[in-house]
This record gives sequence, C-alpha cells and structure tokens, in this order.
Amino acid sequence: MLILMLIQNSPLSLKLLTLSAGLVFLVSCDRTKPQSYTIPKEAQAPATPPVAPKTETAAPAAAPANMQILPGMAEAAQAAGALQFQTPVGWQKQAPSGIRKAELAYNGDNGSATITVTVFPGDVGGLLANVNRWRGQAGLSAITAAELPQVSSQRIISNHRSTYVRLPGETQSILGGLLPFHGKTWFFKMSGDTAAVLAQENALLQFLDSVLIEDPHH
Repeated sequence: MLILMLIQNSPLSLKLLTLSAGLVFLVSCDRTKPQSYTIPKEAQAPATPPVAPKTETAAPAAAPANMQILPGMAEAAQAAGALQFQTPVGWQKQAPSGIRKAELAYNGDNGSATITVTVFPGDVGGLLANVNRWRGQAGLSAITAAELPQVSSQRIISNHRSTYVRLPGETQSILGGLLPFHGKTWFFKMSGDTAAVLAQENALLQFLDSVLIEDPHH
C-alpha cells in the first residue's frame, strides 16, 4: 500500500523507479522464503565387535626326561663284565634299560620297590658325594664325612669290599651297596616306599651275597 501511495504522488520518472524497486523487493522476498530440507540420516559405521581377550594356552607339561647318559657311560657299562645273581623270592626280574646292568621289581601290600644295578667309570665323586646323592633322593638332608659311619657298614660283594648304606626316609627309603671294582664303581640300590624297602632288606642282602661280577683280573 505504501508503494502505491508513493507512485500516485510522485513524478512519472520517480514513479517508474519506485515501481521497479518494489517489484525487485517482492521478487527478492519470494526468493528468500525459507524452504525445508530433509537431510538423509547419516549411515552409521557398523560397531566394531569387541575383541575377546586372548587366552594363553598352557603348553602341555613335558614328559619326565630319561636318565642322562654322559659320554663314556654306556661304553663303561658294556665293558664292565657280565653280572650273575639270584632273584629274591617275591621279586620280578625286569629287562635292564639304559645303562643299568640289572633291574628287579617288587610290589606288595606294603608298597613297591626296585633294585637296580649300575656301573660308572671312576669313583663318581667319592663315597660321601654318592651317599648324599642317595640321601637327597630319599628326602634326607646331606651329612658330613664324620657322620658316614652312622649310615654305613662294610660288606663283601663279589669277593670285594663294599660299603653298605641304610637311608630310611619318611616316605621313601634307599638301601644299597657301593662297590669300587677295578677302576669303576658299581651301585646296587634298592629304593621305593619305606615300608616295602625296610621289609625287603633281607631280600636285598641275599641278592648282594649272590652277586658275581666277571673279573678278568682274578
């Protein structure tokens, strides 16, 4: 309405100019009319699945290792000469394995035990070291040289002097003879459940009395 009044009261040139400005204004207003737009919903990236914690798989327990045979031991055992003996009553002779010259087994109501015979070159560290090694296997503490007479005595095996050892432990015990024999050491060991070992001591002594080692020196 204001524009029409201005046109009516103005000179012709001014009217034309004003009319043009009004048309431009109307067109501009029409163009600036707000429009609504629909923005497509942004696609969300798929959620990354949670990573499960890595489970460490324990390696299977290794099997017990066999007796380590050091260089020269097998040869020494083979060259040590033949072994003869009588199997005690109630014992079963087993096929010797590794460097063992003989092996016997016992199973009874009071437990089980084994007798093994092995031979090594030299003195294998000496009497005290070997006795303490056996004591450790029986769960006993080491002793000194002064205490050796408390656990040992002299005995003849295959016509040679040996040391007989008694090592009774709480659950495991060892009895046996250690025989120096022409530059080698023979071990006659009975080991196993304490009740069985102690009950079979006479069987071990009879076994030791029957032992005969091939002796080219006599």
